[in-house]
Amino acid sequence: MTENELFINKGLQFENAVSLYSPVRKTAELFPKHTALRFMGKNISYASLDKKVTKLAVNLLKLGLEKGEAVTFALPNIPESVYLLYAAAHSGLKCSPLHPLSTPEAVCSAMKKSGSRIAFVLSDNAQKIAEKCDFAKIIAVNPANSLILGKRLYSIKNPQPREGGNLHRFSSFEKQPESIVLPQKSISCPACENTDVLLQSGGTTGTPKVIGLSANSINNLAKKGLWILGIEKGTDSGMLSVLPVFHGFGLAMGVHAMLCHGGKNVLFPKFRRASAIKEIKRGNVQFVIGVPRLYEALLSHPDFNGKMLRSLSVAFVGGDFVPRTLLESFDRHIKKNGGTCRLFEGYGLTETVTVCSVNTYKDNRGETVGKPLLGLEIEAFDFSAEPPAPLPRGEKGELSVSGDTLMEEYVADADATEKVFFTHGGKKFVKTGDCGYVDSDGFVHFVSRYKRIIKVKGIPVYPMEIEQLVCAMPEIRGACAVPLSNNGGEQKIILFAESDNPALGEQIRSNIREKISVYAEPHDIVFVKEFPRTDVSKIDTKILLANYSNKKI
Repeated sequence: MTENELFINKGLQFENAVSLYSPVRKTAELFPKHTALRFMGKNISYASLDKKVTKLAVNLLKLGLEKGEAVTFALPNIPESVYLLYAAAHSGLKCSPLHPLSTPEAVCSAMKKSGSRIAFVLSDNAQKIAEKCDFAKIIAVNPANSLILGKRLYSIKNPQPREGGNLHRFSSFEKQPESIVLPQKSISCPACENTDVLLQSGGTTGTPKVIGLSANSINNLAKKGLWILGIEKGTDSGMLSVLPVFHGFGLAMGVHAMLCHGGKNVLFPKFRRASAIKEIKRGNVQFVIGVPRLYEALLSHPDFNGKMLRSLSVAFVGGDFVPRTLLESFDRHIKKNGGTCRLFEGYGLTETVTVCSVNTYKDNRGETVGKPLLGLEIEAFDFSAEPPAPLPRGEKGELSVSGDTLMEEYVADADATEKVFFTHGGKKFVKTGDCGYVDSDGFVHFVSRYKRIIKVKGIPVYPMEIEQLVCAMPEIRGACAVPLSNNGGEQKIILFAESDNPALGEQIRSNIREKISVYAEPHDIVFVKEFPRTDVSKIDTKILLANYSNKKI
């Protein structure tokens, strides 16, 4: 192992890291010619990345932004997203990434919560966002900026908006930042001093929150990256970076971890199976992280076959209900093609940056979400006790996490922050809002979100048990069990099944009665061709129930 590889392997790039960008910059100094980013056929070196980040960091300060202010961007996984993420960090500013297709109202609301005076958005949406967010400067970013081929064609099909008023082009920000005069600060950023990244989340209770993460917590997770991936060094490896940076998993593991360890991120602004498969075939991708839909899409593509699959090292899935049949199908398919890659399930929440337990090659067990990451502790607690008490191994309670990746706060919500944290044995824990348990060997079992547990005649029913059982049936592509309450508050189960065969209804009922309980039998079974999805590809239960109530399905 060379001196440089030893430096990366020991994690020395994280020593005295004062920002999110510090470890990446140290890596860039060691491997300037290595590819950091790959985007639409173009390779961007660490030296080029560092040069771009440094320039944009200076430009952000030239705007008159003050330390601790928030920079908002609503962009997909394009090089500019990465540049801006690190430029903000390098300038001592907070970063607030949003979904690239956020509505003008959503962008406006997020900016007001964070006190942000500037937002970088897709050029397609820039005009409408500028009109809505008249209190801030809006910078229109053309995704074709970093293209080699197709740049002119893209620009013809997607013309840049006219500059004027509070709307500017990214090219103006790059060349003449002094010409962009920010409005006066209306409010100070409400986040605490240690908060560096602001992520939008449902919180542990499902209520929308802004989660404040420190650079230290994100860097601590990135340190564990090689351990998670099961490798000694990352300098010869590539990550399929599909999950966007507004998502904790996409930010920390999809982008940041690889750049801290000298690897490359193959960026995709939108997941396209054929393009992803081409990058795998070319040997640019060894690691894949994603939601279940990504793996379902890959497995259904005829070109996801052959010797190329042998270049894949490991894949991880999370963020939504994971059918065991998906894990088995993926592993079987890879093995059939001579590969050794396995698909492992993990568990996490934005309050812990993202992943906090995961199955790995070293430690894995079916029907679990693996063991806690190094440096983290997960216990099931009984919060009916005073003070809260950890439960014996094997007993269900609310999973809670302690360690070095915890969030700092729910921004501008002191009450919610106080309620989600507690101390036990001198350690700070965060409640997850999830029901589960830890077995005698230390593996974490996720049972259900507490808000998803359905009480049928006073008996708790766990939707995931129903969904796993139903998804094991060959003709079922997906399942989602949700509660529907009557006027008296009594809950009944509505099971939505993604299938083309509605005749399976009675077989489903019989299986549930025999293998789970009579209480778990659905009041109604609705067959749909395709589930509606949220921004991060989770099944949208609100739309399903609304359509059911309105008799649209």
